[in-house]
Amino acid sequence: MEMWKYRVVGSVAALLLLLAIVVPFTQTQTQSARDKAAMAEDAGPLVGGISDSPMGQENDLDVIALARFAVSEHNNKANALLEFENVVKVKKQTVAGTMHYITIRVTEGGAKKLYEAKVWEKPWENFKKLEEFKLVEDVPSA
Repeated sequence: MEMWKYRVVGSVAALLLLLAIVVPFTQTQTQSARDKAAMAEDAGPLVGGISDSPMGQENDLDVIALARFAVSEHNNKANALLEFENVVKVKKQTVAGTMHYITIRVTEGGAKKLYEAKVWEKPWENFKKLEEFKLVEDVPSA
């Protein structure tokens, strides 16, 4: 009968030891999950997502150069005569490089129009490519 008591005490001791190891580990995992969720909320835009560029980015010389590049490439491909006026809006997406979504005001045969250009850029490779150039709307004359 004495042996039975030692087995019960040994089993209880083993269970308590196991609990002493597992409980702090699960609490750490739960806290870690909460920390990650909180960080995700504060992280800002999702990596790879399209985000608006800060105010004033329309006047950035690099953005203007990309917009002029887009108009020039479109003119060459479509045998068009669009004239660059200014950049209206800029959005960016991080890909293998940066995808720029640039809304551009142009003049076409005396009429003002808005186009959206999608330009892929990898500056470290000196690479840029016009992916898309589409009419957004005709701008009414003031």
